[in-house]
Amino acid sequence: MKYGPAMRAPAWWARAATVFLSIGECPGESEVRRSGRRVFLVAFVIATVLTIPQIVQDFVAGYRWVAMLNVVAVIVPVGLLAAMWRWPCRFDLLLSGMFAVVMLATLGEVVLFGGLLSSGIVPIFGLVVALAVLLVAGTRLAMVWFGVYFAVVVFSLFSDRWIEPRYMLADPAADAAFNLVATGIVTVAVMVYFVRQRDMFQRRSDALLHNALPDVIAARLRNGTARIADDVPAASVLFADVVDFTPMSATLTPAELVGLLDELFTAFDGLVAELGLEKIKTVGDAYMVAAGVPVARDDHAPAVAELALRMRAHVAGTTFGGRQLQIRIGIASGPVTAGVIGTHRFAYDLWGDTVNMASRMESSGVAGSIQVTPDTYELLRDGFRCQPRGPIRVKGKDEMFTYLLLERRAPPPELSDRQPVG
Repeated sequence: MKYGPAMRAPAWWARAATVFLSIGECPGESEVRRSGRRVFLVAFVIATVLTIPQIVQDFVAGYRWVAMLNVVAVIVPVGLLAAMWRWPCRFDLLLSGMFAVVMLATLGEVVLFGGLLSSGIVPIFGLVVALAVLLVAGTRLAMVWFGVYFAVVVFSLFSDRWIEPRYMLADPAADAAFNLVATGIVTVAVMVYFVRQRDMFQRRSDALLHNALPDVIAARLRNGTARIADDVPAASVLFADVVDFTPMSATLTPAELVGLLDELFTAFDGLVAELGLEKIKTVGDAYMVAAGVPVARDDHAPAVAELALRMRAHVAGTTFGGRQLQIRIGIASGPVTAGVIGTHRFAYDLWGDTVNMASRMESSGVAGSIQVTPDTYELLRDGFRCQPRGPIRVKGKDEMFTYLLLERRAPPPELSDRQPVG
């Protein structure tokens, strides 16, 4: 029983931290603002705690008015923090009020100690204020506060000519050194935060780009290539779709339909990744893959044939959404044109007669079969067993003698060395 309170403490602290870090949170808040606001709240607590010993020290040293200014500079911001919790959508306004009190206290110290250097360069903390605003509220308001900081520095530089100091610091240089170091620590911390934020969003951006485009194409776009269009002399293209998908989809709810396709295509994605091929796109229940683009490879036809066999075997031995499916697969080999289209939503796609033939091999195929063109058959005949299907009518080609891919003659081929196209 004696361990009970200790075990409950972390949960209590977690709840308290969650409530505290929610101060100033508004509906629709961006992730950048949320993280910046939370960093500020933590820094506010640390700064407040570190200010209390300084207040005590000022009282002990006889700097009573300076100590009182710092007391006000603590109490008022704490009250404004409570107001932020009550009215979160007024966070920026209350933040400005908080920093206005801090800057007025800083000006008071300058006046009481008689200038910029004699106060230990205390106005340098105005730079911390500007950085804090930049962290939480953005560039526009931060520039306003940087202007305030600049004005305070200018005033401090000439104030000793107009105002007689009330106190004299025993060692202004030591205080100045402390203030500069403290400001430097805050500045570095803020810069580290922004660098980490930049790196995080860059990683997310890169991940999204790589999810939409092949790696080498994404790299070319990042390097500033304005238009990507490559003529590829030799590649293989595969199309696969579900047999009788349209009547089956009429019996499914939208959730069931999407779930079935997601389960099927996720399995296909894994097979494509294992073989180092390139998924081009999905259209409805059709799944398109290519080998030889955007990275050239000599074994493009065997690699796609291996994928087709694995896809067929997986579908034959698996149920999807509780249903047993059949697929048709078509493969064609030859030259293609590859490129990126679009500016807002990039798409890497292929064009040419080879692409059309692969699609027609699929649509004219037999359920559970893998139909290939004569060009593909010539590239596969040594490593795979194929069965002649005979002449069939193909749109745009009249009659064509096609083959059905049955099985490999030897163990799966190793992936060949590949070189980027273009």
